[in-house]
Amino acid sequence: MVKSRTNFPREGEFLIGKIKQVENQYVYVDLVDYTGLVSEDFAKGFIHISEISSRWIKNIRNYVRIGQRVVLRVLRVDPQKGHVDLSLRRVNSAQKENRLKEWKYAVKFENLLQFLIETEGINLTLDQAYDLIGWSVLNQFDSYQEALEVLKESGIEILDDLEGVSEDVKKILLKIIEENVKISTVSISGKIRLSFNSENGIDQIKESLIEAKGIIESKETRSINISYIAAPLYQLEIITKDYLDAENILSDALEIIEQKAEQYNGSFEFIRD
Repeated sequence: MVKSRTNFPREGEFLIGKIKQVENQYVYVDLVDYTGLVSEDFAKGFIHISEISSRWIKNIRNYVRIGQRVVLRVLRVDPQKGHVDLSLRRVNSAQKENRLKEWKYAVKFENLLQFLIETEGINLTLDQAYDLIGWSVLNQFDSYQEALEVLKESGIEILDDLEGVSEDVKKILLKIIEENVKISTVSISGKIRLSFNSENGIDQIKESLIEAKGIIESKETRSINISYIAAPLYQLEIITKDYLDAENILSDALEIIEQKAEQYNGSFEFIRD
């Protein structure tokens, strides 16, 4: 379960539902992330057999089972009656993957707040933690993943902007984030073959590699690492959050080294791993 700001989902939204009941022509779904009507523990959803699959269905139980968590698309919502019409067939594989990934980050975000309120000396409920911290942080980002990653990298700055949150609470939350949040990174690497024939060739190599490393400010989740293998080979590794950024950094770094090689009449080659 992940706390939602609204009692019911929005039309067109993708959500996680838990199959509650399966009948011949329809499926009932628990929407545990939404509180629903006052009389309900959480919102309820409904999938008609026509929204299970685009193919003809002989047995609806071949497609869903009780207790299964599925990604669904919201077709219609009637908050007054508590009716939520859902579709399984209108969710493609990419939408399913993205929603499951974001939901896992949402669960992680809520777990951090749960760890906070369970800390000795912190007198907050989960609802209060969301009101004081959770929603204020999430308002600044487009996704739970982005919120968690920025909190990990720049949590002090983010929490300093929050009003009504004591320094003790901020300090404890930052410690919880540091211990429990790990940012996913990717890396690309290769070998640089670089040599200069001049008397000060070693200095020219150092100058070239230092300038290449200096194109970004290195940190844990975005860095360039260059290490010596054996003359004239050097290992280059780029670490960042996504491959597109890594490729852009690689291109800029190699351009600088190539320019230095031309400037000092040296030789340069990059061999990708």
